[in-house]
Amino acid sequence: MSIAAISSSIVPPASQNSSSTSASPAPETSWQAYVKERRSDMQTLSSDIKSGNLQGAQQEYQDLVTLGQQLDGRGNGTPFLRSDRQLDFNAIGGALQNGNLAGAEQALTALQNTFGNGHNPVTTGTPSTTAGNSTPAASSIDTIA
Repeated sequence: MSIAAISSSIVPPASQNSSSTSASPAPETSWQAYVKERRSDMQTLSSDIKSGNLQGAQQEYQDLVTLGQQLDGRGNGTPFLRSDRQLDFNAIGGALQNGNLAGAEQALTALQNTFGNGHNPVTTGTPSTTAGNSTPAASSIDTIA
């Protein structure tokens, strides 16, 4: 097989209408899909902890552990790449294992605090403002590494 044939089988042909101004969105990468799934799972975990649903929180925590183990070669088999975030996540798991929802909520807050300026793994509502400051306070979790 020639290089041109291999290249054409890997790279899709360019659009026939080059004057078109509509751009299609870039395909989602596996990392983006992972972060999106982790964000959704963290939102559910947060909701379960805050509503007192211990069994739901324990299951969601385990789902996040499994998700982290599926992260091919990018991580350490855990949902978070940064060690401080992983420690907070582990503290959530320890508290849940002991049935301590208050401790899990404290650890969740600690995890959320590792994300500045509203870049947190769980969206919990709209940003609020702090007293005397018109800058929105971080009240949600959006992205995690």
